Amino acid sequence: MKRPSTNYYNMHLMKMQSRLIIPKNDLQKGMVVSNLYENRQGEKKQYMFLILNPGFRNMVHVLNLNEISTIVFNNVARDTGIRMIPKYKKRALDIPKLIMEESSNRFYIRTLKQDLARFYNNSYRTLFLQKMGLLQLIDYQFDDNVLMSK
Repeated sequence: MKRPSTNYYNMHLMKMQSRLIIPKNDLQKGMVVSNLYENRQGEKKQYMFLILNPGFRNMVHVLNLNEISTIVFNNVARDTGIRMIPKYKKRALDIPKLIMEESSNRFYIRTLKQDLARFYNNSYRTLFLQKMGLLQLIDYQFDDNVLMSK
């Protein structure tokens, strides 16, 4: 039996200190952004995303924060660390570059897929850049113990 999906978008909105509109070509790994995204069915919905890979063949790889609680997201931030984006003076996660010694599909199936369902509610998404609306870079207020951990 599939459990009902919880939308954590409003919880993440409460953690927003400020936001700033940025162009799509300025996306960086580790940014937290708010976006009105149009899915394959043509439906538009407001999302908050963690950018994992900002652009590969006009695709953007993200974690959909609507599927992840603020507690789990703070744990991710604690594990990766926080960095400042100098151009915008906003916080981002310090996500290291993934080095894959196998095809990306094999890496996804062997390494990521099993933990995504358990820890991140299958929040990994690949988005079409052209379907992303106005991008708002979020200055996310992480928990105090996250900011002190690194």
